Amino acid sequence: MKKLIYISLAIILISCNTISNDSRFGVVYQDSKTAQISDDKSDYWLAKQNTLQENFISTQKFYKEEGSLILDYKYPHLDEEYNPVFSSFNSFIEKTYLRTEKSVQQVLHNNDLSCDPIFKDAERKRRNIDYKIYTKNDQFLSVLLYKTNYYDEEHHNSFMFKGLNYDLKTGMFITYSDLFENNSDKFLLFKLNQELQARIGGQDSFNDCWEFTKDKFEVSKNNFVVNSEHIKFYFDDCAVCPTYSGNYFLEIPLEELSSILKTGKSESSYFKS
Repeated sequence: MKKLIYISLAIILISCNTISNDSRFGVVYQDSKTAQISDDKSDYWLAKQNTLQENFISTQKFYKEEGSLILDYKYPHLDEEYNPVFSSFNSFIEKTYLRTEKSVQQVLHNNDLSCDPIFKDAERKRRNIDYKIYTKNDQFLSVLLYKTNYYDEEHHNSFMFKGLNYDLKTGMFITYSDLFENNSDKFLLFKLNQELQARIGGQDSFNDCWEFTKDKFEVSKNNFVVNSEHIKFYFDDCAVCPTYSGNYFLEIPLEELSSILKTGKSESSYFKS
C-alpha cells in the first residue's frame, strides 16, 4: 500500500510540475526550469542477483521536455552511504547525461545519431535511456546503457550503446587495457570476426552484416560488459550490422580469451571466480 501511495504521488507531482520535499525526489535546475528525478529499486537484476547488489543499487528516473524534444531516462544510482567511493560513478552519470542543456544540444545537433543519410537532418523528437546490470564478482560491476533516438518520421529510430565497467572497491572505471594484455587487439579482433562469421552462417538476421574492422574495433573496444561466462562487445547502428538486422553485440566466452586476459598478473584480478 505504501508503495502505491508513493507511485501516485510521483505521478501527481510530475503532471503538475511541482517540487516535492520528499527525500525520494530531487530536482535539477536548468534555465529557470525544473526536471523531475524519481527513485525506485531497479527491475533489471540478473536471475542470480545477490544481496550486495540489492543493498546499494537503485534506479533513478529523469524526464524533461525541451521544446519538441523529450528526454526520458532510467539510470543506475549507487548508494554513497554504503560506500563513499561510489560518488565517482554517480558523478559520471550526472555530468554525462543530466547536464540537461548539454544533453539537449548533443541530441539536437549530433549528426551521428543515425547512420541512415535520409535522417541526417531529421528533427529529433525523443531520447530514451535504459540500462541493464551484469556482474562477474563482488568487485566487478558492468552496466549497459542503451539509448533510443526517435525522429520526426513515425517509424524511424536509432540505437546507441555505452558499456560502463566499474571497480566497486576502488571507485575506478575499468577499461579495455585493465583487462587485456598488451598487444591483444589482433587476437581479440580475430575472435570477434570468427564469432560474426559463425552467426552469419547460422542466423538469417546476420546475413547482411560485414567484417568487424580494426578501425571499428578501436571505437568499440571499451564498449563492453562482462558477466560470469562471457564478455559482450556492443556496437551502434551500422557499425557491423545494418539497422534492420537488430544485432548490436558479439559475445565471446571468457575461457576462449584466457591467453590474453590479465588474470593472476595484475593487482586486481577482475576475472577471479
